[in-house]
Amino acid sequence: MAKMELYGLKVTEEIRLGTDLSGLIVKEAEKQAHGIREGDIIVVTSKIVSKAEGRMLSLQRVKASKKARLLSRLYRKDEKLIELVLQNSDGIKFVIPIEKLVKRLGDPFKEYAVNREEASKAVERNPYLFMAEVGGVLLTNAGIDISNAPPGYCTLPPENPDDSARRIRAGVKEITDRDVAVVIADTEWKLDKFGSIDVAIGCSGIAPVAKGFAKKDLYGLGKFGGVDATADLLAAAANLLFGQADEGVPIAIVRGLTYEKSEKGIRDIAYPTPMLRKALSTALWENLKFRLVSKLASLFLRK
Repeated sequence: MAKMELYGLKVTEEIRLGTDLSGLIVKEAEKQAHGIREGDIIVVTSKIVSKAEGRMLSLQRVKASKKARLLSRLYRKDEKLIELVLQNSDGIKFVIPIEKLVKRLGDPFKEYAVNREEASKAVERNPYLFMAEVGGVLLTNAGIDISNAPPGYCTLPPENPDDSARRIRAGVKEITDRDVAVVIADTEWKLDKFGSIDVAIGCSGIAPVAKGFAKKDLYGLGKFGGVDATADLLAAAANLLFGQADEGVPIAIVRGLTYEKSEKGIRDIAYPTPMLRKALSTALWENLKFRLVSKLASLFLRK
């Protein structure tokens, strides 16, 4: 029988600059998850990593550039937040018009909102989302977040999430003498269907992608697949316990999963920008060609 356990660790103390996350994880695991065991996978939210690494910033300290002020007028978004997106990313790749989509789709947020009035205000505060590249990974608003931060403050994502994961892992090893893997998770909107999901933005000690491509299926056929995004799947599983509001569960322990150990991080599997552009342009051309051929076939090959 295959079995995996998932423990969500509730944290009541405030995470501040300099908080020893490794020590905190070990302490709370002793209280809530029977301690740290060899091979455990520790999933932590990027928010507490950012707080511990001093990545919380007062918006009063941000001076908006002319470009940020222009974008602010066009997209009705706080000019200081836009400035931070520009400063802390490798560029805004595309824009999602949330408010326009809501009007066109009949406001799907209201169906899932605990308070419809607050849902409308939340959309008004975020009429557009900027998808920006950060370390090779696409993040909403470059991973900058004002939720679960004191008024007037925001959190930036860890500067190098893979390095953050390595430090946490090394700290746990030093305290417990046990080898673990660490995944740092952040929440992203799904672009193919309604809803959000946690994804891995950093990892250490575990292969972020399974090496099972072309593995034979039950009938001996080499499968087009087998490259499960292991780190993302762990982040998504932990998200079931993290929640998104005031749950106070920023750490999860995954126990019992067999995985490949690796020193690779998330940046190692991110598509380089030139490769991504080439892939997108190739896909776009093939889609245009398919539509053209389909249209011509409909016109000239009718029965």
